[in-house]
Amino acid sequence: MRKVLREIIAYIREAVYTVYSIAKGLIVTFINLFRKKVTLQYPEVRWELPPGYRGIPCLPVDPETGKDVCTGCMACARVCPSQCISIETHQGDDKKRVVDSFTLDGTLCMFCNLCTEACVFDAIRMSNTYELACFSKEDVKFDRAKLNEIGGVREPKPKEPEEALEKEAA
Repeated sequence: MRKVLREIIAYIREAVYTVYSIAKGLIVTFINLFRKKVTLQYPEVRWELPPGYRGIPCLPVDPETGKDVCTGCMACARVCPSQCISIETHQGDDKKRVVDSFTLDGTLCMFCNLCTEACVFDAIRMSNTYELACFSKEDVKFDRAKLNEIGGVREPKPKEPEEALEKEAA
């Protein structure tokens, strides 16, 4: 008799818990029915990225010279933990380094921002580019021209007022 009574009580508890679970789920659904929608129509509407977002590293172009500012010092390549940056240089006629190629392997990049912190010339920056999907790994290996295209044009340096320069000279 006790065994049958326990089975009936367990059956009733399970039925009550089932009704409770269904009601709880319907309440959540009903509440979300009236909330503001967060879906974006992706290709047409893009997410607004937060400040400090770290996309793929890039080489922005200087508006005065029309070229990037990279001198080939290789500080970014030395500090990179994944060794995704490779730079080839040669010595020019004026005894300065000339950058032959600058390659960044996006498949290895960890987006750690160490390369931008190591660059004393502010030649490499983190971009806002987050769409790196492609069909081939070779499409994610960026050469200098592609990195310049991603980087766009850097903001010109603000010119200091002449008064500040005169004070420093005195």
